[in-house]
Amino acid sequence: MESLILKLSTLFIVGFIGALTPGPDILFVLRNTISFGTKAGFSSLFGIFCGWLVFISLIYFGFAHLINGALPQGILSCIGGFYLFYVAFALLRKPKNTIDFHLHLQTSKTFFYDFILKGFLLNLSNPKAILFFAVIITPFMNQYLEISLLVLLCGLFFTFILVIMLGVFFRKFINNTFFDKIDKICGIVFILFGILLFISSYQSFQLVFFNEI
Repeated sequence: MESLILKLSTLFIVGFIGALTPGPDILFVLRNTISFGTKAGFSSLFGIFCGWLVFISLIYFGFAHLINGALPQGILSCIGGFYLFYVAFALLRKPKNTIDFHLHLQTSKTFFYDFILKGFLLNLSNPKAILFFAVIITPFMNQYLEISLLVLLCGLFFTFILVIMLGVFFRKFINNTFFDKIDKICGIVFILFGILLFISSYQSFQLVFFNEI
């Protein structure tokens, strides 16, 4: 029992640290929280959570192999790279911000498209995420799969909630000029992650073609 608790605690910590590592998801939630407040942050997190559910469902029902092959990984990485480029250029080309940081958005359509849907697509844009879930969960596959997935999700959630709380706190001290710089930084980071996905896609396609020759 003590061994299980230790393993699950380690799993929680790994999930926490893994989510805390700078990446598109965490930047997306932080940016939206700073810009539009708590509700936007949690809406963005919900979209990302839906992406987590897709990857976890593939693992739980034994379908992870469907996107673990070189060809599916190459195709999905290429699509993900294009989507990250789209998000990046949208941030880099947008006009200067004129945000009233004391107001909150109320339009449900805006929340669904700008936060939930974009968060979902952003999370799915990195098919390598399933490897993160699969590798960590592998030791628990036989006996403790359900509780392990739950603990891992808790670790991920805890990280994002902490980031949302920090975003809500720091938005009090941010003006539009500083937020313009945040947009530019996020755009550049998204481009870098997009390039990494294109490299991964190229390597996957190269592996497929190499094996066929």
